[in-house]
Amino acid sequence: MFRVVTFIAVLMLGSAHAGPGLTLRNDVESIGPAVTLDDVFEGAGQAGARAIAPAPRPGRTVQLSPAFVQAAARAAGLDWTAPAGLTAIEVRGPGAPATSSPTRSSAPARETVIKRGDLVTLVYTAPGLKLTARARAQTDAKQGEALRLINLSSNRTIDAVAIGPGAASASPSSQ
Repeated sequence: MFRVVTFIAVLMLGSAHAGPGLTLRNDVESIGPAVTLDDVFEGAGQAGARAIAPAPRPGRTVQLSPAFVQAAARAAGLDWTAPAGLTAIEVRGPGAPATSSPTRSSAPARETVIKRGDLVTLVYTAPGLKLTARARAQTDAKQGEALRLINLSSNRTIDAVAIGPGAASASPSSQ
């Protein structure tokens, strides 16, 4: 219970610490059981060992949403914003061939599902717990993209991910 209360306090306060020298790797390869922040970034420091997704099978690749990676970095206390034009981050499993541009994809443009000023239902889910709150969008977002919200009850800024029209999700940071 203390962990949930602590997370909610952090969520209300909105924390993100700058990661000096944090840079997206040009060639993202994961050789362990999970994709870690060290696999994706150079300069992740102590947060680098944090797992953010299951690793692709040997010889395969997976694509991670830049909004997902940004949210994972922020949950670890790192400040990173996806560069313009980045639509996917390709992660290679062991033995998968490298591509000429492993972190870029030409995925079709998606529609904006949340616009600045919209009222949004913010959903926070943890094992055995689901909380919702009303918030106002501070930025536009397409589904799967990160956005900033203002919690209408506490007037605090919250980083979340758009999950559909008028809905966003915030997840707990793992310790």
